[in-house]
Amino acid sequence: MHDHDIQALEYFGVYQRSQYLADTTISNRRSIITAFARHAGMLVDADVFTLRAYIGRPGPAKAGTRRTERGALTAFYTFLVEDGLRADNPAAKLPPVSVPKGKPRPFTAEQIDALLTTGAYTRTRAMILLGYYQGFRVSSIAPVHGHDIDLTSNRIRSVVKGRKELWFPLHPVIAELAATMPTDGYWFPARGGRDGHILPGSVTNLITRAKKRAEIAERKLTPHSLRHAFATDLLEEGVDIRVVQELLAHEHLSTTQIYTQVSEQRKDAGIRTLSPREITTTSGRGSVKVAA
Repeated sequence: MHDHDIQALEYFGVYQRSQYLADTTISNRRSIITAFARHAGMLVDADVFTLRAYIGRPGPAKAGTRRTERGALTAFYTFLVEDGLRADNPAAKLPPVSVPKGKPRPFTAEQIDALLTTGAYTRTRAMILLGYYQGFRVSSIAPVHGHDIDLTSNRIRSVVKGRKELWFPLHPVIAELAATMPTDGYWFPARGGRDGHILPGSVTNLITRAKKRAEIAERKLTPHSLRHAFATDLLEEGVDIRVVQELLAHEHLSTTQIYTQVSEQRKDAGIRTLSPREITTTSGRGSVKVAA
């Protein structure tokens, strides 16, 4: 990248931090924009044709990845225009990326039992329980602190996407777990002499190892699938979808609605509520009736 490209990217970073965006969001956008600049050989001066060619480039990248790239590039060029670093916005003419509606990938009850009973250490089991009984992402599991637990009101505090601090109902299983965890420190402190808590990536690694020990071979199942199981099981039990939306801290109901696709058991039960009828093998003129 040229010097003015590097400087513009640094300015964009400062702008995002002033918006109080999550560090992961800022880092991911920087990686996307840097990868585009390497591919295109330019950044600030890129035109819409170069942007379209990049988003539509041949290769294995999924539609969801292309949509994320489009969002990062749009945010960057919009910033350039707003700050007077460029007169026009080439990303404004990028077409939307069509992404097939995703399907949740929940662990089954049997798989969750296997995760917990096939050799996972105490702290890994605690992470699994937080993922399933509270529906926490790994980024919310890693920083859990004793001060986040309020046993008087039965609430647990968490910082979710966008750095929003929220209090959620505390599941009885997690309330019982809290009695065995630090009350004045991180539940999962960093190791190796570092201060603070472990990184979300470490949570992912530990739960993934537990999955391997449990001999769960389905590749699409990830630590995030505990959150999917949380949402799916709540809906299966008849919990209102808007309640589930709040428990997941989803801003939009449409995000929660993907979990309504999974309920095969409820579909089977639903169709069986139609009472059988007597049917005839002919028009009914003297034919023998056959029970359904």
